[in-house]
Formats: sequence, structure tokens, C-alpha cells
Amino acid sequence: MLKNILSLLLSKFYSKQESELVGHQAMPSASNTVITPSIKTECTTWSDAHIGIAPADGYLYVTGRTTNTDGFLQISSDTTEIAATTFGNTDKDIRLLFPLAKGQAMKVTAKSLKNIFLRFSSSIGGGGYQLLRTLFCKEVAYA
Repeated sequence: MLKNILSLLLSKFYSKQESELVGHQAMPSASNTVITPSIKTECTTWSDAHIGIAPADGYLYVTGRTTNTDGFLQISSDTTEIAATTFGNTDKDIRLLFPLAKGQAMKVTAKSLKNIFLRFSSSIGGGGYQLLRTLFCKEVAYA
């Protein structure tokens, strides 16, 4: 019964097209920002490749190539972290994708890596303001 009531309410305020747009707001946009890493050539010891703040909701993509058997890549924020290694292999790529909220601190740490590349992709979004404005305009139209 609750499901039917929610479905009825949503059908008054959302069209199928708007529902699809809302579903895609968390996806990465086509526009990317390339970030220059602090490490210019390669790192042999634990080094910070980047420390910064997420400019928007989105995803940080980081890749690098191992130069030794202890190659390691880590992305961390104030709430979580993700890490990758190639487990004893050299000359292998490591890739990580990390979701971030706007204003969240981010840190990329690397060891025994070269060709480090960082890219930030904002979410498609649309913003809560735009969504609420659309809902309220439709509510007024139905009243």
C-alpha cells in the first residue's frame, strides 16, 4: 500500500524523462580536470603525489606504472581510503577511481611509481536547488 501511495505521488511530480535525469546525476561528466602531480618523474620512497580539496562532487582517477616489486598507490580522504599494488610485479599499471564530495580533503600517496596521472571528473549533477525548484514549480501547477 505504501509503495502504491509513493508511486502515485512521484507520478504527479516526475515524468519518466526527469526520473532518468535524476538517476544520472551521480555519473561522471565528460569534462575532466587534469591535475599535475607533485612527483615529476618517479618516486622510489613513500611520497605524496597530490594533496588537495575536491572542487565539486565527482571522481578522482589516478594511474601510475610500477618501477619496482613494491609499487603502491593509495587515495585517501577524511572518511575513507583505497589502495592498490601489483603484488611483486614491475612495469605494471595501477589504476584507482575514488568518489569525492565537494570540499572533501583528498591525498594521493605513491611508492615505486612513474608516469603518475591524476584526473578529476565532476558529477553530472544538476544540483539539489534545481531539483527542488522543478518539484515546487510542478506542485504549484497541480494545486
